[in-house]
Amino acid sequence: MSFDPWFWLGLYYLIGVALVLIGRVLVKLFHKDKRSDFVKSALAALEEDKSPQEKRRAFFKSMATGSLIIVVWPVAFAVLVNELRGKPTTAYTKYDEPKFTSEKNDLIEIVNPHEVEAIAKIFDPKKRVPQLPFGHLNPGWKELRKMMRPGDVMWSFKTSGYQANDKEGNKGPKYEAPRNIVHGYVIVRSRKIVGEFLTQWD
Repeated sequence: MSFDPWFWLGLYYLIGVALVLIGRVLVKLFHKDKRSDFVKSALAALEEDKSPQEKRRAFFKSMATGSLIIVVWPVAFAVLVNELRGKPTTAYTKYDEPKFTSEKNDLIEIVNPHEVEAIAKIFDPKKRVPQLPFGHLNPGWKELRKMMRPGDVMWSFKTSGYQANDKEGNKGPKYEAPRNIVHGYVIVRSRKIVGEFLTQWD
């Protein structure tokens, strides 16, 4: 049983029109417009201020776009379905994670926050520095303490910094001592660093 090529072409476009209409319904049902009321009203006002010529251009532009979508409807429908499904969490979670100065290999030892506070408390006879743990840095320490949850562990850390390279043939920078060494404390939760407080750096 054979069919005229025009039959297959017409069937292709018919399926495309049907799927585009279904796509519009799906967008209205599942796609949430996150724009504020102010933005929506501003866009509506701009639309009303358009001249008849601008409105005609916008209409023809929409028609041209719609025609192109129907021509390449398999690609357009695949993109639509992907957008409605939403992006997997793993696609962006790793980029949203906070960046810390310290890493796991910089951790030194587990510490008790109360003992750290006792050792780090400042005693300045001239009262130029707040007589609190870590002095002027105390607000940062308090923020770290607030982050602690049951099961969390506090560690001290020290970054390795830049180590001098005195090997023969080295053409890079050379320092007499390591640079960028940072000391501080971190909170470890489920084997991951979730909070950091810096106390000393060069």
